[in-house]
Amino acid sequence: MSQSIFLQNGSVIVHDEHDHIHVLDNCDILISDGIITRVGSDLCPPTDVEVLDCSNKIISPGFVNTHHHLWQTQLKGYGVDHCWLEYFSDDLLQSFNYSPEDTYWGQLGGCLEALDAGTTFVLDHCHGFRTPEHAEKAIAAFADSGIRGVFAYGETFLNLTKWDAESCIPGAPAISETYMRHVEYLAQKGPLADGRVTIGIGFDGYHLPQQEVKKLFGRAIKAGVKLITSHCGNFGPSVPKLLEEFSLFPLAEYDYTLVLSHGNYLDKKDLEVVSQRQIPLACTPATEAQGSMGWHLLFEPGLNTTLGADCHFLNSSSLMQSARNALLFSRLQHTLHLKSSGLKPVKFDQSHHDVFNKATIQGARAVGMQDQIGSIQVGKRADILVFSRTSSLAFGASARERPIEAIVAYSEPRDIEAVLVGGTFRKRGGTLAPIFRNGEVIGFESILLQLQRSQDAIRQKRKECNLGLSRDLVSKIVDMS
Repeated sequence: MSQSIFLQNGSVIVHDEHDHIHVLDNCDILISDGIITRVGSDLCPPTDVEVLDCSNKIISPGFVNTHHHLWQTQLKGYGVDHCWLEYFSDDLLQSFNYSPEDTYWGQLGGCLEALDAGTTFVLDHCHGFRTPEHAEKAIAAFADSGIRGVFAYGETFLNLTKWDAESCIPGAPAISETYMRHVEYLAQKGPLADGRVTIGIGFDGYHLPQQEVKKLFGRAIKAGVKLITSHCGNFGPSVPKLLEEFSLFPLAEYDYTLVLSHGNYLDKKDLEVVSQRQIPLACTPATEAQGSMGWHLLFEPGLNTTLGADCHFLNSSSLMQSARNALLFSRLQHTLHLKSSGLKPVKFDQSHHDVFNKATIQGARAVGMQDQIGSIQVGKRADILVFSRTSSLAFGASARERPIEAIVAYSEPRDIEAVLVGGTFRKRGGTLAPIFRNGEVIGFESILLQLQRSQDAIRQKRKECNLGLSRDLVSKIVDMS
């Protein structure tokens, strides 16, 4: 439960109306009923309030992750050397081998790993649930974890009906009525987990007939879905082109947000459409490199871009690791461009402040929640991180004079002493809080044990699947696209 908390005497990171970052030293924050109610120096804590001494600490907005697949935790370990073809024909299809209980633990593990690294909001593109029961378990895990986010519910890739040693059979190329009714049911229930979790749509079926795609959008929005997210890039049809052709970009009369992800290899016309409409584009530099998608677009002029972690079995859930990757890849790209002319860069255009904003206030704006999260401001929800300047040498040596640069360039999960979501501690003293499932307290060791058991079961089932057949199936789809 949230409570009244007084964060005292910390270095508080705030944003002005132009997204410029300022650090207020010796600053206090009062949190009441999950909301930031006061920010200032030398405030007097009310009686009966919990006081947390933040001397020698940095208080930051929680990170906003705009693209992730939280269910994939059990895939950790064996996909890190896979390229795009193995991802689509092996890793992504492993959702076929998840039981509903596997889904719970995978989703929970993804949420907790994100929280540990400072993510307090995640847009979860959920494409790993074969049945409504799988989705219900995932939502329960989302709620139990304590994280805030959008559960962007989608169908599984290829919707496999059978996969064994002899066959790999995809489902019918259509939107399932069972899935659609479940989306409507969930959306009509309204925000879940005391308002922390809302229902969205994760949709990649733009190869389907226009009337089917428009029907899905219409039914979802009518049911109360506020956010729809889609992958786009060099796999399948042009999503921006079809959104425009189908008249599906958000209009004033439709109260929903559209977030696209990746965008690599979009042609000039597609990029112009996305830029003109300022549709948010979630960029995930690590998986875009791993997946042979090309250079990320996070700093592309004119685009409204944000940051995501994407597949945490391929890379870290840390959004600051994504931020580092973004800066390094952009600088390498610029260097290689100049090298072809025999030149070298003398200055880099993008800064650590720029990418910090992509992970905070600009991410919040992308998902339509800038009035609630993304910065430390009176009236916003208390989604807050407390960094310790004494937890590690790398972070501590840099965090006094340049706290933003220290957080982006050097921080690790161990430097985050506390994570609050809606004024409730989800990590404290450097340790994740236990979760409550059906009234039972479950700690980290038990969660890890359950994940290991689930992982073993999924990998055993994987041995019975013909990966050659799935690879051939995906290759044929790519050849046709």
